[in-house]
Amino acid sequence: MDAPTDEVLLRVGLDEDGLPSIYFRLYDSSGCLAAESGGLESFPGGLRIHSADGELLLDVPAEPDAHIQYRLYNRNGELLTCSDGVRTKIQSLLRMEAGRP
Repeated sequence: MDAPTDEVLLRVGLDEDGLPSIYFRLYDSSGCLAAESGGLESFPGGLRIHSADGELLLDVPAEPDAHIQYRLYNRNGELLTCSDGVRTKIQSLLRMEAGRP
């Protein structure tokens, strides 16, 4: 979540089959909206989203044991967090919340 605006940029949960369900609202490094889901959705075939300049913004692999990768920018083009699936870097404008079961 973008802390100053409370805008949810990425939400990840598990569906009844244990597969990831994902909501995203992705901006690029210039603050332009790059992609948005309609709500929590499963992507059994995987999903890969790049910015117009080719930067990987979200990679949801099809393999259930693989790691999700992302780069989350806010609408001002400020990098909030990025993860290569192993390491995650968190900047000061990010707010993370755990969902309720």
